[in-house]
Amino acid sequence: MWGSRSTQFRSLWAQRFASGHKALFSRSTYSTAPTTGKTDFREGTEIEGFVVQQQEEVPEFNIKAIRLTHSLTGADYLHLLRNDNNNAFCVGFRTTPFDSTGLPHILEHTTLCGSVGYPCRDPFFKMLNRSMATFMNALTGPDYTMYPFATQNARDYKNLMSVYLDAVFKPRLREIDFRQEGWRLEHEEVTNAKSPIIFKGVVFNEMKGVFSDPQSVFGQALLNTILPSHTYGYVSGGDPKKIPLLTYKDLKAFHKRYYNPNNSRFYSYGNFPLDDHLKYINENYLSNVDVKEFPDSNSLKVPLEKRWSSPQQKNISCRFDPMAANPKKQSTIAISVLLDDIRNLESGFDWNILSELLVSGPNSSFYKALVEPQIGAGFSPSTGFESQTRDTFFSVGLQGVAQDDFGRVVEIYDKTVDDIIQKGFEPSLVDAVLHGIELSIKHEVSNFGLGMLFALNPLWLHGGDLMKALRVNDQLINFKEQMQKNPRHLQEIVERQLKGNAHKLILTMSPDEGYEERLMEQEKELLNSKLLELSKEDKKELFAKGLQLAAEQALQHDASCLPTLRVNDLNKDVEVTSLKDVTIKSVPLQCSAQPTNGIVYFRGILNASHLNAEQKSLLPLFANVVAKMGTKKHSYREMDQRINLSTGGISFTPHLRENLSDPSTHEQGLLFSSYALDRNIEELFNILSEIFNELSLDDLKRFETLTRMSAVHLANNIIDRGHLYAMLTADSLVSGSASLKETFAGMTNVDTIRRIAQLEDLSGVLDQLKSMANLLLNKKHLRCAVNYTELSESNVLKSTESFLSTLPGEACESSVFCAVPKVECNHNAVHHVLPIPVNFAAKALQTVSYTHKDNAPLTILAKLLSSKYLHPTIREKGGAYGSGAVLSMSGTFSYYSYRDPNSSVTLDVFDGSYKWLSEGMFSDGDIEEAKLGVFQKVDSPVAPGRKGMDRFLNGVSDSILQTRRRNLMAVTKEDVLTVAKKYLSDDCGLNCGRALLGPINTDLQKARKEESWFVKSHEA
Repeated sequence: MWGSRSTQFRSLWAQRFASGHKALFSRSTYSTAPTTGKTDFREGTEIEGFVVQQQEEVPEFNIKAIRLTHSLTGADYLHLLRNDNNNAFCVGFRTTPFDSTGLPHILEHTTLCGSVGYPCRDPFFKMLNRSMATFMNALTGPDYTMYPFATQNARDYKNLMSVYLDAVFKPRLREIDFRQEGWRLEHEEVTNAKSPIIFKGVVFNEMKGVFSDPQSVFGQALLNTILPSHTYGYVSGGDPKKIPLLTYKDLKAFHKRYYNPNNSRFYSYGNFPLDDHLKYINENYLSNVDVKEFPDSNSLKVPLEKRWSSPQQKNISCRFDPMAANPKKQSTIAISVLLDDIRNLESGFDWNILSELLVSGPNSSFYKALVEPQIGAGFSPSTGFESQTRDTFFSVGLQGVAQDDFGRVVEIYDKTVDDIIQKGFEPSLVDAVLHGIELSIKHEVSNFGLGMLFALNPLWLHGGDLMKALRVNDQLINFKEQMQKNPRHLQEIVERQLKGNAHKLILTMSPDEGYEERLMEQEKELLNSKLLELSKEDKKELFAKGLQLAAEQALQHDASCLPTLRVNDLNKDVEVTSLKDVTIKSVPLQCSAQPTNGIVYFRGILNASHLNAEQKSLLPLFANVVAKMGTKKHSYREMDQRINLSTGGISFTPHLRENLSDPSTHEQGLLFSSYALDRNIEELFNILSEIFNELSLDDLKRFETLTRMSAVHLANNIIDRGHLYAMLTADSLVSGSASLKETFAGMTNVDTIRRIAQLEDLSGVLDQLKSMANLLLNKKHLRCAVNYTELSESNVLKSTESFLSTLPGEACESSVFCAVPKVECNHNAVHHVLPIPVNFAAKALQTVSYTHKDNAPLTILAKLLSSKYLHPTIREKGGAYGSGAVLSMSGTFSYYSYRDPNSSVTLDVFDGSYKWLSEGMFSDGDIEEAKLGVFQKVDSPVAPGRKGMDRFLNGVSDSILQTRRRNLMAVTKEDVLTVAKKYLSDDCGLNCGRALLGPINTDLQKARKEESWFVKSHEA
């Protein structure tokens, strides 16, 4: 999904677990029955201008679902009444662009730049620090735009609702905001009329970053090609080559047509009174509108795609990927088929199950046929069942393929389909998928209301039966009945929709050496064509507009019109988590009885400090493969099946935490975790015990497959997570702990995995992992944590004891902490050169530990700089997609920018932060807002399965949290200035690390001569 505040769109499939059908299979943190209050929700009842159309109980989620329609405007409303404090709200619209100028995306940005009721600049970002929202966002999809938020505070809920609704129904839509957020022509140096005129704009730069990722290019082309005849044939986020064709007039017209009550959908969830929501919306935005101005709602609907009479093929090109595991295999192929109308819920449920059987895990049909033979490096992000569009579709995509193997992939695909039709699926594999649905229904999450919204929105958008969609148990029962009546039910679907489907697309993509140059030339041609249209008077006006925007951006805007919470509105004390510490078989175990809905959550940390440096660099790879290689008793396929039949999965990840009482030491380890229904806890422990005692690391081919898949996954993430990689690099130059973390999760790890994946013989690496297994998989320095329902405590502790008794080694009570390594490098800045058109910049300096008295004001300082200095300077003026400052638990103070058209300028902005602070460019009210911004994260809801994890993972007890809470609340402006001078002043300026990810920049070292830059090329 595109969106000014959303995660980068990679492909529709990449969002399916976050916002697709599976979001229905996760419960909220709170599982008690909802309170209905005094209001009568019987069908036909009128409430504040709305008429109840449907109301049903959904017992599997303890929900009362209420569907209403506004009498005057026809606006649709869905309320999910549930006893959950984390209440959610959203207003959304069907938005169907018919060009690729990014119209809905740019409108989404521009609506949030001020409204009639809140005429200050950028109220959305200002509300980020005037609220306790657990979620605030705005999202643009292929056929919708939505504005959701969630909060636990009733007053905050009303504040945010008022700002959101005024933004969408009464935006100012100023041309100056359109130019900033969308695109504009402007002098490179705004105050220099002789400097070159270039394209600028937040969305323009954002989409250049998106389209620098080959898999984003591929996913967008797939959507445009398989659904070409209507809105899906265009780029809703905006094609950088088309964005400069959008006019301000077009923007205003699009808002008038689409952002009207007749095309609106309101959603609310939680335990706040529905009557209040309806009354506010009706009185302020719906009761006094002129319905005669509404467009015909039928004209906004998305029709079904006309079916093809024969399959089609298409080839596109992309840039070379320097991070590819195999430089000679950089092509991608996907075979896609159009399926059924999204409103066909039975088909959608069948395909959710089929997708798991076809492409999920080592037992899936296409995994065995295409991934294991190493024809490609792994599935592409476009793989799977897509249920976000009016017509659903299914794709099998393979990346890291040799261009000559395209035909071979198609042949294997066809043969695999024939095999499935003939042989079907093993019943145990189907059972494993159904178990996953059952488990995820019970799995408690903290953002359930938003999950429901994202799951239901596509169906709602196209007129589907929402009540039927909510009744997942009925769909399960129906599926089982179908399978009982007709054991070939799934095979017949495959035969009809994969084999006999004429609406089939074979899309291929290969790198082209001239791709980047061609894009630059196209942008240059577009720019020249725009410049040729400008008269002398136009150029004078353009220069004046640039100065006007710069002046606007420099203004200190009065935000007093915006509603806000106060720190005094927050609880003064932390919510105490009940924990019990026991020792079983000499292993410390943290226990917490929680309302986990019959699920047991188990975690353990294995100490890794005794590994040598090379072994530590391999720890991420070890973590990735250890639960996927099988054992001496069971093959990896058998183990995967056992895991899926009895657990929610088993994960291993590197773990690193500071010693809060002694910053010179830290814990290095390997975290493993899983969860299971109460009835399956013994089997979960049996699986873990088998991994610990009888792990098999002998299957070299399996190891090669996993390693190359890991390399592809890491390479795909660079564009999306570039700011994190930049921060890790900068942090590693000032902190020994951060240096180790960078080897685990930074560009060093990306290079390590890629280098290993490119080896012709991986047997030596596998031998090293065997040695690591002998050192790690024992209980010598093991500590564990378990969360469970109170009634199951006795059985859980008994099963835990049985599990621990099977582990090798003797538990040791010696300290798990080791000395933090010193930073050893002869440079203080790193430039990772990548062939992308945008930058990710970072700066880091070391301050103080989590419990130090200066930590609280430094935390407030980071939030203050993010909102009051970095955002206006780097995003609004500089055109970057995002920026900020954060303070890590270890005390590393980091600046970052995201999808940034500048590099040296942004680094200068980072360096200028103390000057801005010392000039007193902020107020006591700004400190108050910064505190609220910090407490958003501090007070975010925690699911029962994660209760107590601050203490277990990071050593942060409730008493430490309480002290820190009081310290944060007590921070003053003077405190912030004191720590700023102490840690950020010019005297500290050279004592820091800097990093940049982005294109070649020959001027960088010249402009920053005082720094020692190391240029790291990542050419394949």
